[in-house]
This record gives sequence, C-alpha cells and structure tokens, in this order.
Amino acid sequence: MRYIIGCGRLALVGLLILLILAAIFLAFPFLGKAGRGRLIRTISGWIPAALGLNFTVKGHLPDEEAFRSGVTPDGEGYMVCANHISFVDIFVLDAVLPCRFVAKKEIASWPVFGVIAKGVNTIFIDRSRKRAVLEIGEMMAQAIREGSNVLFFPEGTTGTGEKLLPFYANLFQAASQSDARILPVTIRYTRDGEVSTIPSYAGKVALFTVLKRILFTPGLGVEVTVLDPVSSEGKTRQALCSELSALMSASLGVPDATAEKEAARVARLRAAADAEKA
Repeated sequence: MRYIIGCGRLALVGLLILLILAAIFLAFPFLGKAGRGRLIRTISGWIPAALGLNFTVKGHLPDEEAFRSGVTPDGEGYMVCANHISFVDIFVLDAVLPCRFVAKKEIASWPVFGVIAKGVNTIFIDRSRKRAVLEIGEMMAQAIREGSNVLFFPEGTTGTGEKLLPFYANLFQAASQSDARILPVTIRYTRDGEVSTIPSYAGKVALFTVLKRILFTPGLGVEVTVLDPVSSEGKTRQALCSELSALMSASLGVPDATAEKEAARVARLRAAADAEKA
C-alpha cells in the first residue's frame, strides 16, 4: 500500500512540476512582480502536500503583503536567510514567503529545476570567480532597494538538519550596503515528531534518491519558524553573521557553530602569539 501511495504522490508531483513550468512560460509574461509572487506562493504550497509532508509554520510575518507577493509595496524588500537541508526547502520557503533566491550557478543547468530556477528570477552565483561574491552582493542590494525580497543560505551548502553549519559573512554585505531588514527563518524536517535527515541531500545524495525516500517514508513533516526581523543599520557583515547565527541556532535548539568557529580561531591566534613570546 505504501508503494502505491508513493507512486501516486510521485505522479502528482510530476503534474505540479508541469504546472509550474506552464505558469512560467504562459502566465509569467503577462504578470507583474507581485502577480508572479502570489502565483509562486500558491503553487509552491501544493508541493509539500503532494510529497506527503505535514507542513507547520510558526511565528508571524512582519509584513503580510510583502510576503504574500514577494514584493514590498512602495518600499525596500527584506533580506531573508534560512538554513538549507533539501531541494524541498525552495518550495517550502516560497509557500511561506516568495523571494528571489541566491543559488550556485550549477543549478541553472539542472534539468527541469534549472528551468524553474531561471523562470522565478533566481540570482546565480559563480563561486569559481573571485569577484562573484561582490557582484552578487550588489545585485542583492539592488533587488532589495527595488522592493524584492531576497533569500540566501548563509551556510553556503546543505546540511543534514541535525545542526547548523558555520555561517559565511560575505553575502551579509548586501544588507550592510542597503540597510536592509533581515528576516531569519529556520527549517526543520521531522519524522513522528523527531528531527529527520531523510529529506537531506547533504553528501551528494542524488536528487531522485532523496525524492524517493521522502515519498515512501510515512510520518514526515516540515516545520518553518519565522523569527523577528533584525536591523542591519550600522552593523558590519561580520556582526550580522554572528547575530543571525546565534538567533537561528537558539530557534533550532542547537549549538552556535559560527560562534564556536570564531572562538577556535581566536584561540589559535592567541596560542600563536604566546608561542612567539616564548
């Protein structure tokens, strides 16, 4: 029975993917930014249900209209940062707060998902180029000034969901440049109420393998927690990085890996200095 249910959900997910592609090619050309955002939010909300995930949202959005459409009317957008676990994150987050995502450029060449990523105006980063981070930061800041909400994953890669990885400070520069409001969001996947690593594709697990694991595993859920916005005014990217890591770690109830990494760095510098004096 579970196999039959899983196959049925797989077929439904396939139909929804086709619907998303149809929306990109047939509806998006006739819609403004707000209209596209509302459509993305609606369709994305169907994906977790089709996958059999119990979807829970905690906290509240600071500006309902800004996150209903992904655009702040007559004002600047938000910078949103979230932890990253699975390809499902994109649909889950878009169902709560449609945003322009920042993603590695390799995703643009993926079959189907690359087309979707380009269709929803993803900002791609080429990590092989030294100036890429600076250029992406400028693009993010400009998008925020124009009213768009922009989301990035400060861990820089996917984790298992059991903990947060250390954050990278570079892209927080976009918030410093634009004095953007930062909205921290955490994602947690569960199975029967306990943290689950099943939806994770950390360790280069094939996307379709992860999809099958999700479809054929009963009792999976996803929990999104929206934290209070953080002001970036007058703060450096390093300070913002530390502050957001601490807030998100506390929300998930896990150690602050960014603070631990910084403490280890300071300890190494002190040990080196003491060695020179000796």
